[in-house]
Amino acid sequence: MNNDIKGMCLFLGLIGVGYVVLLILFALFTGAKIIKSIMFISVFSTGLVSLGLNSQVKNRLFSLAKSKMSK
Repeated sequence: MNNDIKGMCLFLGLIGVGYVVLLILFALFTGAKIIKSIMFISVFSTGLVSLGLNSQVKNRLFSLAKSKMSK
């Protein structure tokens, strides 16, 4: 995949993750029931972030997550 497209996917994915954090804060403070929206946006954003990362970075992140979960 082209590096420009990877960068755009990574950028849009991180914007989406930031938006999910804001929605979670909004839901916590107001009690709004927007769980389905939060889940959909978070899945879509993490998919975009995953498309934007190269395989070496993905492998490092997975190994780091596995080591943190095994402790």
